[in-house]
Amino acid sequence: MNPGHVLVTGAAGGIGGAVGDVLHAQGWRVTGLDVRPAGPDRAAGRRQALQVDVADRRALEEALAVARAAGPVTAVVHAAAVQPIGPVGSVGLDDWERCLRVNVLALEQIVATCLDDLRRARGAVVAISSVHARATTRDMAAYATSKAALEGWTRAAALDLAPDVRVNAVAPGAVRTSMLVDGFVRRCDDGTVDEAMSLLAARTPLGVIAEPVQLARLVAALLDDDVTGFVTGTVFAADGGALLKLGTE
Repeated sequence: MNPGHVLVTGAAGGIGGAVGDVLHAQGWRVTGLDVRPAGPDRAAGRRQALQVDVADRRALEEALAVARAAGPVTAVVHAAAVQPIGPVGSVGLDDWERCLRVNVLALEQIVATCLDDLRRARGAVVAISSVHARATTRDMAAYATSKAALEGWTRAAALDLAPDVRVNAVAPGAVRTSMLVDGFVRRCDDGTVDEAMSLLAARTPLGVIAEPVQLARLVAALLDDDVTGFVTGTVFAADGGALLKLGTE
C-alpha cells in the first residue's frame, strides 16, 4: 500500500507520536487524535491534530467526520490507551469502563466508521496491544483485560475484513513513555523510580527499555504491503524477550 491517509490515535503520546512522525516522514498524510493538544510540529503540512476524547462516542464521531473531510482514511493505528492501576476490587467501574472504551471500543468505532474507505484502499489497521495481554503483573487487571480484548478483536477483525483490509497488532514490552514512567511513580517512592526503571531494563533479556521510534518503525512495516502484504491477524511481540520469562522471577 502506497502512503495514503492514516489516522493515529494517542498521537500526542510516546508511541502514537513516534508513529505519526515516522509515517509523516514516509509521505503519509497523518491525522492524529488525542485527548491532549499536539505540539506545533505535529500539526503542519500533511499533518493535522484533532483534540478529542476517544472514549466519548459522539465527540469521536465528529472528529472522524473532520478527519475524513481531509481525504479517505486508508490506514488506522490505534495507540490511545489508559492504564488504571490497582488490584481487583479497588479500581472503580467508571475507570474500568473508560479503560475498555479507550483501549478497545474506540478502535471498533473508528474502523466501523472508516470501513468503506479502508476496503476501497485495501488498507491496513494496526492495534497497539501490550505484553500484559498474555503475561501480566499485580495491580493491572483492567489494563490487562483491555489488551487481551484488543488482541481478540485483532484476530476476529482480520477474518471479518479479509481479503480487503489487513489487521495486525504490536504488543510492546517496556517502552520509554510517560505511561511507563507514570506507572512507576504511582507505585514507587519518588527516589526509587529510576531504580525500578533500571531493574526493569535488567530483567528484559535484551537488557534495555525500548524507544518509541523502534515500535513506530515496526508499525510502519505492518502498513507496507511490500513488506507485510501477506500478514494479517498476527500479534507481534516487541518486548525485548520479556514474554520468554515474564512472571518467572
